[in-house]
Amino acid sequence: MVRRHTNDLGGVMAETASPADWSDEMRGEHLRRAARGGWSRIRPMAAMMLLIGAVMEGAPFTREELGPFVATTTNPAGALTHSCWDTGDESDEEEAAEALPGQIADATRYAAHYGLPPLATIDDVITLLVAAEVLHEIPDNAGRLLLHPASPLPFPGDVLPLSAEEELVQRELRMSLVYSDDAFEIIGLFEPDGRRLEEVTTSLQRLARAIDGDPNDARQAVLLLLDQGDFVATADVAAIPPHKVFRLQCDWEKFDRSRISLHGANDDGRIAVTPPED
Repeated sequence: MVRRHTNDLGGVMAETASPADWSDEMRGEHLRRAARGGWSRIRPMAAMMLLIGAVMEGAPFTREELGPFVATTTNPAGALTHSCWDTGDESDEEEAAEALPGQIADATRYAAHYGLPPLATIDDVITLLVAAEVLHEIPDNAGRLLLHPASPLPFPGDVLPLSAEEELVQRELRMSLVYSDDAFEIIGLFEPDGRRLEEVTTSLQRLARAIDGDPNDARQAVLLLLDQGDFVATADVAAIPPHKVFRLQCDWEKFDRSRISLHGANDDGRIAVTPPED
């Protein structure tokens, strides 16, 4: 069974199907969005963990069955009545205490948007995710309410009333997630046969063919590279026509200081990695 949904904040349409019917690609994309698409910044942290747990077994869960995915040292069974603000981690207790009032205020605003009281328990977090149509609670043939994740997983800004500051951060994270693979493909053009080129003469149309996308994909991927500070372009990539030729240049010294470099497998079969200097 597939159901289609819309959301009033972003007009986003998502489909709901049992995780058992998902392909590996759908599950992988869900996990990417949950871990790297901005949900890691949303508090309480239980929200992200619940979204990850919802697809881990390839079958829908009841609320109680999903609880163990947010288990902590202070809540080893993942009881739904436990505080959603207790992470069980005492290593950064002082820093967490300073940030907690602001996080609670944000979460209270999220809940109020859907007519819900402030979040207090793990069950409250699930209720918010259901209200936001990120999870859908659907009865099975036996009448059990099972949690089905929306697909594709909406980004936080699609379903939550974020602050202007957080919206900017989320937009950057979203662009990075969507176009990071394309950006890596473009970086590869600078390293043909293991050589390092400092400049490539190209156009958005040419880059679109290289990344198997369209000129807008190429434009966004190049803009993502330019944001890092180690690539520069000889034209205004945000406004340049797709056919216009320009030069894209890489400062390898800056690149090595700011990025992780992969060098393939070593003699032991392990991937050799050079961490960024900065």
